[in-house]
Order: sequence, then structure tokens, then C-alpha cells
Amino acid sequence: MPGVTVKMDMWATAASLVVGFLSVGWWSSLGDRRGRKSVLGISILGALFRDLIYLVVARTDFQKDGVSVALIVDGLLGGFSTFNGVAYAYVSDVSTSSLSRTVNFGLLQAVAFISFRAGAFLGLVSGPADSTAGFAGSVFLGCYNLVYIYVLLPESLVQPDAEQQQKSTLQYIFSTISVFQETGRKQLVLLASSIFLYSCASAFGVKMEMFTSDKGYFASISKTLLLIIPSAIALVTWLGILPALAVLYSRQSSPATEESGALFAKSVAQNSLLVAVLCVVDILTFSGTRSGLLYPVAFFLYPFTVGALPALFSQTASYFIDRARGSQLGLLFGALAFAVSLGEFTSFYNLPEGVYGFSYDLEWAATFLVTAVLLLVLADGPRTHTGVGVLG
Repeated sequence: MPGVTVKMDMWATAASLVVGFLSVGWWSSLGDRRGRKSVLGISILGALFRDLIYLVVARTDFQKDGVSVALIVDGLLGGFSTFNGVAYAYVSDVSTSSLSRTVNFGLLQAVAFISFRAGAFLGLVSGPADSTAGFAGSVFLGCYNLVYIYVLLPESLVQPDAEQQQKSTLQYIFSTISVFQETGRKQLVLLASSIFLYSCASAFGVKMEMFTSDKGYFASISKTLLLIIPSAIALVTWLGILPALAVLYSRQSSPATEESGALFAKSVAQNSLLVAVLCVVDILTFSGTRSGLLYPVAFFLYPFTVGALPALFSQTASYFIDRARGSQLGLLFGALAFAVSLGEFTSFYNLPEGVYGFSYDLEWAATFLVTAVLLLVLADGPRTHTGVGVLG
């Protein structure tokens, strides 16, 4: 079972994505109508059922089939896309301004990153000797999270839109697409496409870290430390650099408005994506000198670009709110979270030679990132009530 889990059954993951696509619109819309707490709880319940199935089949002959069933059940109850989307919606609700929203989204990314790394570490520690220990721990944490949500976590949506028009099942299924087809279609599609393409290059950073550590390109740095440094830089970016930039920006733009916060988000996203492009181009151009001066520049600089995703989410939310569609933020974030999941799946599905080879198609990574930058530049930002673009 650990082997199946670590290597991942990509077909089962694909099935989970399909089921998640069918359900994320309904659950996200429910969050807009009834509040975020209930949807958070339901998505965690799905993860709890998934881990329970893992636990049951861990020492049986139904391991692979169990993985498939577990992921599909999880998808029916929203899956990770719904959980991720409603988490963003919750954080957006409690943010006091569009500027703080970008910073808070960065904090959310950091917490998720730490949680995933901690989970992977605990799974590694439990080891194959006791294949049920990790799943039992996940079940316990799932139960704890459910209790925490319903007992201690306050509802973030002060006035849920309970009178929001009901839709048919088919409309809910495709609402993750139709949400971009209404007011401001061009800009929303461009922003969502930029997020998707950025996610399609997500495997590049992982491959670079694993390859550099495995080959030991820096003799003075241990292989373990080479894996830790990029993660540390990413955390510093989310927890330190992004908040510091927001403070500096707030001192130069007063009073704080939705437009000024969106300008900050757009600036962070564009500059992060541009740096990512430069890193990939650096490696493409000087691929024969990876042990020389320029490869370390790309290796240590790339983790600083992790601010792109929270900034892109925040910028899209600002545009949505400016179009008087703030009552559908849950649906928007659910759709964006699904786009990220689909992009990440596409990126990792095409990994050759496992994670330790560096034959990853750098040309594709460069293409995805360059296109993401171009789409972001083309997208207009929030507009004032006079119709004058402030981010275009």
C-alpha cells in the first residue's frame, strides 16, 4: 500500500479529478448560500472516508482498487479542490482588505505546504513495517478537524446568500466553467488561464530540487540540505517577504482600496512569473554548465517565485468583487482550485524517469510560464465605477 500511495495510481487520480469536477461547483455554491463551515466539514469528511478505506484495505488484496474507490468517494464529497477553494473563500471573507487578502493567501499557502511536508514525513517515519499507522493517524486528524470546525471555528460568511437562485444539477456541474462566462468574461478567462498554465509548470521546481540533491551538484552542501533550502526559501517568501512588501506598499498607497490591493497582487504575480521564466530560460540556455555559476542562480532564485499563486488568486478575486459578484466568491475559488489541481496533475503526469531525472521538458515549462505572463499582462484588472481600468 505505501508503494501504491507514494507512486500514485494516476488513473485513480484522474478519476478523482473527474468526480471532483462534477461536485466542486455544487459544494462551492452551497458554501456561498449556507456558509463556509459546512462545506469545510463535508470536504474533510470526504478525506476521512478516504483514509478509512485506505486503512481497511491496507493489508488486503484490494489495495489498488481501494485507492481508486477511496479517491472517488473523496471526490464525490468535494475532494481537495473543494477544500482548497472553500479555504481560500474563508480566508478572503476574514481579510480586512484586498491587500491583506494577498498576504493571508500567502499564509494559507505556507500552512498547506508545512502540513503536506509534515504528513509526508510522518508517513515516511511510520514506514512499510506498519502500513496502517499513517492512515490511522490521518483518520484521527480528520476526526479532530471535524470537531474543531464545528465547535471552535467561527463562520466567516456574515451574510450567506441564502436566496441565491437555485440551479439544475447540470448547471451546477458546469458552473466551474460558466462562472467565467458572465460579466467580465475576457478578463476572468485570461486570469484563470494564467493560473492553470502556471500550475502546469509546477513539476519543474520539484524536479529541479530532487535532481540537484540526488546529483550533489554543490559539493559543499549536503544532499539533505539541498532539499531543505528551497522549502525554507518558499516559507520565507510566504511568511516574511510577501507581508513586508505589503507593508511597504501600503505606506505608498493610501487609502487602501480594492483597486490598490489588486495592483499589489498583480505586481507580485507578474514579477514572480517573470523571475520563474528567467530561471527556466537560464537552465535552457546554459544546460551544459549546470555545475557552474548560472545554474545555482536559477536553483536558489526559483523558490522566491511561490508568491505568484496567492497573488493571482487575490487579483482574480478583486476583479470578481469589482464586478459586484462577491456573493459567488466560493464558486470562483472552487473553480480556480480545480484549475490548479488539473494543472498540477497534468504537470506530474508527464514526468519522465521518476522524480530524480532532469529530462523534464524544460521547453514546455518555459512555454507555460511565458504564456501565463502574457495572459496576465493582457488581463484588465478591477475597474473603477467610471469604467476606467486601473490595472490594464
